[in-house]
Amino acid sequence: MRHKDCLNDRELILHYYAELADDSTQKQHLTSCTLCAERLDSLSHDLSQLPALRYEPDDFAGARMAAKVANRIKQPRPNRLIPAISISVATAVIILTTFINSPQQQALQLAQVEPSSVTNFEIEESMPDIDFLEDLELLQELELLAQIEGV
Repeated sequence: MRHKDCLNDRELILHYYAELADDSTQKQHLTSCTLCAERLDSLSHDLSQLPALRYEPDDFAGARMAAKVANRIKQPRPNRLIPAISISVATAVIILTTFINSPQQQALQLAQVEPSSVTNFEIEESMPDIDFLEDLELLQELELLAQIEGV
């Protein structure tokens, strides 16, 4: 059973790589706790199976890193706020125009208009001469037939 003083995985890994202080209470606990010692043995076995990566930075690695950081600092960062604002404004304009010119409001306005008494005579006066339009359509059809027949 694990006690509250038992080491966690992070602390066991630090011990494996010898990065714990020599006088630490964790090292003292490790010598007295069989559960932590077993976990450390298992962890040591697993970590020893990993391939060893040997990387030795050259003398100019720090200078290259500093140059990369300085270059990134000098580059202007794109302002991502401008597209977001323009999209928001465009959306607001579309929504406003939709609500201002909505068909529902036009229907409400038409419904509020009181019907007036319109007579047949007034309707006939407001309509264009239908006979004239029918004659014009007939003439256009005759011209089309003449073109088709080649007459």
